[in-house]
Amino acid sequence: MKHAPLLLLTGVVVICAIRPASGQDLHPGIIGEDDRVRLEEHGPPWDAVGQVNVASFRIVGQCTGTLVAPNLVLTAAHCVINPINQKPFLSSDIHFLAGVRGAENKGHATVQCLHFLTSYHVAHEIPIPTMPAQKVPAEFFADDVVVMVLNDKIEVDPAPLDERVMPRPGLRLTHVAYPADHRFVPWVHFDCHLLRSDLEAGMWFNDCDTHGGSSGGPLFTRTDGKYKVAAIMLGTGGRIFNRAMPISKWLDLTRNAKCP
Repeated sequence: MKHAPLLLLTGVVVICAIRPASGQDLHPGIIGEDDRVRLEEHGPPWDAVGQVNVASFRIVGQCTGTLVAPNLVLTAAHCVINPINQKPFLSSDIHFLAGVRGAENKGHATVQCLHFLTSYHVAHEIPIPTMPAQKVPAEFFADDVVVMVLNDKIEVDPAPLDERVMPRPGLRLTHVAYPADHRFVPWVHFDCHLLRSDLEAGMWFNDCDTHGGSSGGPLFTRTDGKYKVAAIMLGTGGRIFNRAMPISKWLDLTRNAKCP
């Protein structure tokens, strides 16, 4: 898989540098027909999914994140890395808005600090994007997760985590995100599936339709009628599969996350 045409789903934009490449696939995360629909439901766990926005000098970033504790948000690490200097954005430049619906949201907070996996290296060289999807080597996704500690608690029920999920081909999933093509309303693909898992690499290959701006968006399982976060979306494999990081890789990162 090392040389497969893998792409990020980040929505980072370098201001004044956006020019679509001729013939570039604008929807690489759609596998077959686009099965995403507008998410009409409100309340838990849907309101815990929100926008991760970055507003920095010459950079505007758009991803998806999930509130997993009143002051903790889970998302993809590349969403908070400046592609120009390959360093984390200033915490004050990173915003989380829960349950965005048009001009309204369920809560907003800036970031106090970031927690990466100890094995994560910013030297992965995030490309400076000119489009929502950017080609990267497969190893880029190995540790691509971050927990953001917020300055303020958000009064929304955090999404529960599926700590006991057993990966198996055909496992039913639900993917929710704020994609770039529908930025101000959450879109969802119900009843997508795990194609296969790579436990050594810590990756789930799935057929959940997705799009730029969906990086960090949750993949839910449903047990006894309750949706729980089992993985986060990271990137796509050129309409063949999409790539997600399962809870086994990042669960410990959500525990006792505090700022110095």
